[in-house]
Amino acid sequence: MSPQYIVAELMFLVFVENKCYGGQCHNIYNIILAVVSVSILCATLGVVIWLLVYRRSKKRRRSRRLSNSATSALVPPSWKVFTIEELKSISKNFSEGNRLLGDAKTGGTYRGVLPDGSKVAIKRLKRSNFQRKKEFYSEVGRVARLHHPSLVAVKGCCYNHGDRYIIYEFIVNGPLDRWLHHVPRGGRCLNWAMRLKIATALAQGIAFLHDKVKPQVVHRDIRASNVLLDDEFQAHLMGVGLSKFVPLEVMQERTVMAGGTNGYLAPEFVYRNELTTKSDVYSFGVLLLEIVTGRRPAQAVDSVGWQSIFEWATPLVQTHRYSELLDPVISNSSSEIPESGVIQKVVDLVYSCTENVPSVRPRMSHVVHQLQHLAPSTSAAG
Repeated sequence: MSPQYIVAELMFLVFVENKCYGGQCHNIYNIILAVVSVSILCATLGVVIWLLVYRRSKKRRRSRRLSNSATSALVPPSWKVFTIEELKSISKNFSEGNRLLGDAKTGGTYRGVLPDGSKVAIKRLKRSNFQRKKEFYSEVGRVARLHHPSLVAVKGCCYNHGDRYIIYEFIVNGPLDRWLHHVPRGGRCLNWAMRLKIATALAQGIAFLHDKVKPQVVHRDIRASNVLLDDEFQAHLMGVGLSKFVPLEVMQERTVMAGGTNGYLAPEFVYRNELTTKSDVYSFGVLLLEIVTGRRPAQAVDSVGWQSIFEWATPLVQTHRYSELLDPVISNSSSEIPESGVIQKVVDLVYSCTENVPSVRPRMSHVVHQLQHLAPSTSAAG
């Protein structure tokens, strides 16, 4: 009912029906004014609230459109569902000669050549009777739409009676752990500048997954064997979303294989099976220390049995012997050796990333900033 209608009705009662006697007119007019004022105020508030809601929803729609357009700019042109016959053809029937070094426990990886001559890596996953074809395609398709210079691109997948395959772009120099611990014959050693460049690129890739993708993506399995180096020794992180296809017992088995240490796994996963973006930060911290020292997260030591990388490094850090933390390959090389203060800043970042309390660990965007500040000339494209 409009304010004008209310006023008209009240005026009709007052003047037409002659109910205004003496001082009663004044009271009636006050009532009329009060009713009209309240009606106008309510109507005004309603219009204001409607405008605010409309503008906010319009802003959200515009933001969503911009976000979708920004995301679409990062999407690779296409990804393909391969048949098993196609995979056998491009890998020469999964021949041993095409088998790549890697974790055979998750199924093995093979080299392949597509009809157009481009090389790919075919990751064969353990057979699963629980994951259906539609679910598998959906998950791989979601990962394939993620595109960043520091992530290994997904080219497609294949599902064949429970056997699952993911096809990646082929990265020529293979996994980082080989270059840290078993330099190929005739291969170059990773100097300090190269290692910081690798660490920065990886941090940027992880920060992209955490901050730029909605909903955010937790990698879950950051380790040296999941980092691939191209012909210019640029780092590319693979396995995004792959840990969902790896049985939980396989990930837990890696801890046992590492002499009972946590390895790359954050404490909250080891003890509570919790995995968050902060778990990725922890794993990156371990990997960063491995890149600096050239030591595995855990290795056998004659006098003490298995020793974690932190059990070895912490006494050196506490006594400020930072130069002794460097991989001997760097110390013995003719390339530039970093100052002790630079090593200290990197190691401080390592310990910040590997705090036991997840909430205390930094965001990966902060880690990127710190590494870029230490070596701005070696940072990869963001």
